Amino acid sequence: MLKHWSKLITSDCEVVKFLDDLNIYPIFKNGRSSLTICASRNNLPIIKNKDISTLKNITIYVRDPIDRFVSGVHTFFYLNQLKISKEILKKIDNFEIVDRHFVPQAFWLLHLCKFYQGDIILKDVKELWDIVPCHEGPWTKNPIPWVPITEQQKKQIKSINYKKFTDVDYDILHKYMYKKINLLDVVKEIKNALS
Repeated sequence: MLKHWSKLITSDCEVVKFLDDLNIYPIFKNGRSSLTICASRNNLPIIKNKDISTLKNITIYVRDPIDRFVSGVHTFFYLNQLKISKEILKKIDNFEIVDRHFVPQAFWLLHLCKFYQGDIILKDVKELWDIVPCHEGPWTKNPIPWVPITEQQKKQIKSINYKKFTDVDYDILHKYMYKKINLLDVVKEIKNALS
């Protein structure tokens, strides 16, 4: 699986510095757009790549894996102006199509680990809305109006083997949610699970 997703981690790794002791690593489909927009509007520093290694600890807001996967696939279709179809869903299932909106959250921890090996804490994304007042998404720049996902679309997306996208996240969240843990320890487990 990792070989299919590796092309997604060529982008910059970014952490938003809210306070001296609150550094947030934004993950796609977990408030990332809202975080970066809030940082821009409030002149909050965005720490990138090798500079991330100077931080003491990082908070990562995570989401229910199945909910995030379904929402991420829906966002992929929306951003690419595609209609949900069995053919494209099959390509997602076979890793012929990969997208940063629906790869496991654990994958983003691998990306962070390229630049940071310190302590992290995983928190529920619902808590993010207490510190980030704006709720904006990737659709804000898309010329086509955002249409919320329907129950039928959720069913279609769940028809593929989504567990290979979500199980690693469930394992990590079950074990480490709300615990301060060294990122390297988590990454070892992720690599074992995905190999």
